Amino acid sequence: MKRVTALLSLGLVVGLASWTPTLLGRDHSAKERIEVFKVPVWVRNGTGYQTDLSVGDFQVFEGRDRLKVSSFRKPDSPMLLFIAFDTVGEIAIINQARTALGEHLRRLDPQYWVGLISAQEQIVVLQDPTPDRAIVEQKIAALAQIGKAGLLESIQSVADLTTGILLHSDVRVAVIFITDSDIGNYRADYLNPPVNASDSRDLSRRFAGRALQERISRTAFALSRFQAPIFIVHIDPGKDPLNRAYQNGLKQFAETVGGQLFLSKTVGDIPAVMQEAFQWVQSFYLLGLDVPGTRSGFFRIQISVSQDPPSSPAGRLTYPMRLFFP
Repeated sequence: MKRVTALLSLGLVVGLASWTPTLLGRDHSAKERIEVFKVPVWVRNGTGYQTDLSVGDFQVFEGRDRLKVSSFRKPDSPMLLFIAFDTVGEIAIINQARTALGEHLRRLDPQYWVGLISAQEQIVVLQDPTPDRAIVEQKIAALAQIGKAGLLESIQSVADLTTGILLHSDVRVAVIFITDSDIGNYRADYLNPPVNASDSRDLSRRFAGRALQERISRTAFALSRFQAPIFIVHIDPGKDPLNRAYQNGLKQFAETVGGQLFLSKTVGDIPAVMQEAFQWVQSFYLLGLDVPGTRSGFFRIQISVSQDPPSSPAGRLTYPMRLFFP
C-alpha cells in the first residue's frame, strides 16, 4: 500500500484501454482461460518521453489483482509501421504531406520496417513492410489522388489487418493514417440523408449530422475490439460544424485504439503535426498482459510506473484506453 501511495504522489496519470484478446494460447476447455492483450503505453518526462524503463518498472492492476506482464517491448525495439493514405483533395497540400512524411521516413532507424496501404473504401496493401525507404517513397509518389474520401469505410479494415499482425508477431506495430477527408466528399450522404417516407417521425433531415453521429458511434464501438495504435494526421480539416463533428469522431476512433488525432490548421502546420505523430510512434512501450478471460465487456486496468531513485522527476503515464472482452 505504501508503494502505491508513493507512486500516486508522483502525479502519475492512469487511463483506460480498449482491446480484443488474441486467439493465440486460448484453452477453451480450461475452467478459467487466459486472454492476452497487447497495449501501448507512453511515459512522459518533462517535454519529451521516457524511453529507458524496464519491465520491472511497470505494475498493472485490475482492481486489487495484479496482472502478469507476459511480454515487453521497449521504444527502441523493432517495429512494423504502416502508412495508410486517404487523400483525394488539393495536390499542393498532399505534396506537402508527402515531403514531410518522406523526411521522417528517411530518419527512421533500421529496426523500422515500413509498409504502405491505400485506404479508400477498400484497403489495398501497396507495399509489404520493408527496410527500403526509397521503394516506399516511390510508391507514395505514385498514389492516385482521385475518387471519394474513404476513411470511414476503411479504418476498421486497417485496424483489423494491423491488429492481426500485432497479435501474431513479436514486434511493435502502428499505423499513421494520412487523410484530407471532408465529410461532404463521401459516397454516402452524411450532409442530408434521405427521409424514411414510411416513418412520419423520421427527423433525419431536420437534425443535421444525425447520420454522421450514428456512423461514428457504430465505428467507434467496432474499433474497441482492436489493439494496434492508429495515429490519424488530417492535413486539410474543414472548419464548418459538420466537419468539426467529423473530426471529433476521428479523435474518438484514434483514442479507442490507443492513438491520437493530429489536425493541421494550415499547410505550414503539416511538418509539425507529422513530426508529432512520429514522436508518438517512436516512443511507446508495448506491454503484453495475461488477463483471466472469465468476463465480457469492458473493464479498467491501472498502470503505475516506479521511479528510482525517489528524487528523480515524476513520469506522466499516457494511457487512454479500455480492455474489452467480446
